[in-house]
Amino acid sequence: MTKTLLEIQEFNRRKIICAVNGTEDYEEALKKELGVGCKVKIKNFITHNEFNEEIFVIDEYCDFFNETLFRKIGSYKNSEIIEIIGKPLTLDRVLLALKNIKCSWLYFNIENSNICERDANMYDYDDFIFLANWDLTKPILEKQSEETQRAFYELLGGEND
Repeated sequence: MTKTLLEIQEFNRRKIICAVNGTEDYEEALKKELGVGCKVKIKNFITHNEFNEEIFVIDEYCDFFNETLFRKIGSYKNSEIIEIIGKPLTLDRVLLALKNIKCSWLYFNIENSNICERDANMYDYDDFIFLANWDLTKPILEKQSEETQRAFYELLGGEND
């Protein structure tokens, strides 16, 4: 059965965040994501029995070590972190993850926004294989075309049935 786009996005997110943070443990990798640009879901307590949830992006004013950050968000609107979502999957983070996972020659052609690779056994340095296209007007992986997201899924080790 072919994976849904949501399943592919979740796989990509987990693999990229783990690879960028140098760990196989997703929960540990998420903790390392805390800092400027990281999204967290927080619970805002309105009264003792009433609350709402919102997504909060950590800005430069919250760039502290984890314990200080938790206290800072805890005092923000009487809130607590209930989930760490992580930083956006931008092109630089995707390429860093591929660098840490794959052992091949990757090439980004700025002219047509293609990501290509060259087989290490090929002798012709101009013989690259097209892998994916990255639309530079859409800065994060989840906003790229489904075809591009599926290509990265396979590059990161995912298998389509």
